[in-house]
Amino acid sequence: MGTALQIEDREERLSRARAALGAAERSAARWGGRIDRTALQPSARPVSEAEGDGLGARLSVPGPLRTLFPRGSLRAGSSVALEGAASTSLLLSLAVAAAGEDSWCAIAGMPDLGLRSAMDAGLDPCRLALAAADGEQRPQVLSALADGVGVLVLGPDLDLAPALWRSLLGRARTADTLVLAAAPPGRADLTLRSTARGWSGLGQGSGRLRRRRLEITAEGRGIAGHRSAEVLLPQVDGMLAAVPAGASAGAAARPAAVSERRPAMQLLPSVRRAG
Repeated sequence: MGTALQIEDREERLSRARAALGAAERSAARWGGRIDRTALQPSARPVSEAEGDGLGARLSVPGPLRTLFPRGSLRAGSSVALEGAASTSLLLSLAVAAAGEDSWCAIAGMPDLGLRSAMDAGLDPCRLALAAADGEQRPQVLSALADGVGVLVLGPDLDLAPALWRSLLGRARTADTLVLAAAPPGRADLTLRSTARGWSGLGQGSGRLRRRRLEITAEGRGIAGHRSAEVLLPQVDGMLAAVPAGASAGAAARPAAVSERRPAMQLLPSVRRAG
């Protein structure tokens, strides 16, 4: 009886996913595009054969953040929570690295995110789904996404109930879907917390803010205590960059020092003229 119910539930989910995909295909056809159905299956990219640990495929992470994660990568089907400054940029950077060149990525809870910003971060618009996960159909939409994509990004504007969060994690583990969430209502396998350490780009009262320095700490499963790293963002392509070796902690926030100083003013003795 239980097996029959599981099969019926799975068929119902697949039916909803096919209906959503059909609507997306009809919408794409109006613009001359098409969707490859075979690409909807999650395709986890092993980092290397030598790094396999028997616990599932490993997914790549941005190079500057590699020291924060066990084995320098993420396990397919795991979850990562992000808290603090620049959470949107960090979510997109992690999604780009994990999705790679063949996995689909779905983003929900970021209504202000445009395709241009996603492309600047490195996401392929041909393998990207922006979901308006609100209203009464929110659980069904998010469940279908967790079953059908390789990377699921849950933004800060998505008000999740704890029960729905636990349900999504269970589905993601079954489907090997990586879940990246901004401040979720429950625990995740790993938690990243970012703290702003200053900006660069301003000179002596002029210029533009160009780059932000962040300190990121990681804790959770597979990490004894916590790990930390410092990064710079954004780069030209929207990705993260490592802090140059030997850079001081406050260099990003201080303007360039004046190389030359004015000589101290000297008073000349008065001279009395004759006559």
